[in-house]
Amino acid sequence: MINILLSVRRPFSGKILSGEKRWELRKNAPRIPRGEHVTLWIYESGKDGERAIIGKCRLVVTAGLRPYPPKGILEWTMKQACVTEEHLRNYLPCYVWGVQDPVRISTVPLSDIGLTRPPQSWQYISPAQAAILERRIA
Repeated sequence: MINILLSVRRPFSGKILSGEKRWELRKNAPRIPRGEHVTLWIYESGKDGERAIIGKCRLVVTAGLRPYPPKGILEWTMKQACVTEEHLRNYLPCYVWGVQDPVRISTVPLSDIGLTRPPQSWQYISPAQAAILERRIA
């Protein structure tokens, strides 16, 4: 099992945890061995965010998205990622991270898992850190 701490700003963090946002867009992606399960722990960042870990979901797929996707793919991506066409076009090329099975947890400060600052985008966390978070599932 691979565990990743993912920094996400509001309102996107809430959209992931509500199940509305099913694709997260990132400039890079982890290398995941075939058959490996990945849990994404959601750190809500930004001036309006909790600035804490607030939930988890399952990473189901990563795929690259090129600068000029066909119109149907562009529209589908905008809907699944809850972004505007302008936002998406300005962010390309990027990776699409498919997310499923969101679960909200009791708010956990980074210090509870031994971290002093959040990842700029994402970072791996240890099984011991993930175990602390699992105990906080609401």
